[in-house]
Amino acid sequence: MVLAFKVFEVVEEMNFATIASKLKNYKMVEIEEINGREVETGFEIVSLEERDGKLVGNVIESFIVSLSYKGEEFRAPVSVSTLFEFYRYRDRILLIIAAKKPRANRIASIFSTILSARKAAILEAQIPAETLKALHEERPGSTKVVFFDGVKLPGVDKLSLYGEQLADTTLYSEYLKLGKVWYVVFEAEEGIVIGVTRNCVVTFFSKIDIDSALDYIREKIIPLTVKP
Repeated sequence: MVLAFKVFEVVEEMNFATIASKLKNYKMVEIEEINGREVETGFEIVSLEERDGKLVGNVIESFIVSLSYKGEEFRAPVSVSTLFEFYRYRDRILLIIAAKKPRANRIASIFSTILSARKAAILEAQIPAETLKALHEERPGSTKVVFFDGVKLPGVDKLSLYGEQLADTTLYSEYLKLGKVWYVVFEAEEGIVIGVTRNCVVTFFSKIDIDSALDYIREKIIPLTVKP
């Protein structure tokens, strides 16, 4: 099962105590009725606690979905829980959200609004193109895929190299002249296959539990980032 994360950075100066005071038990819900039963829909933060230098919690998003069974439509309430953690790294605070990009972006945007009057209090974490380039070039045999963006060719947004194409150093050099490294999929020394983008979307393609994935992000991915 693929595990996806996205890393953000809190760019407005604040500490864990301030973040916790604003997020703890936050709830923004509405009451809807389904078949005579009242249900809550919306967004709430639960189980927020500080431990081992991290501020960890869950976001629960509840909504109504329409289901079809043998031509008959039903409406049912659904809840999705998303783990998040604020992590202190040197003089910075990073936010890791255990979700694919669209949901992670939505949650980070809501957090930013809760924490500050500015919507830009939380931004995407950034890995320089040169750093991703070095990630491939230091262990080229472990790289599975490289994507390039900012391509100068008319009508072309991205270029990619897969598998055996990566052994063609001439083709790789030509692509570097046309764009910047945007995304790299590689096999780490730990034997797990990971994809990383410059805006810190991290995808684990190998079997791994969520705690080990978070450990890897803290130890190996976050040190690659720079302040936005």
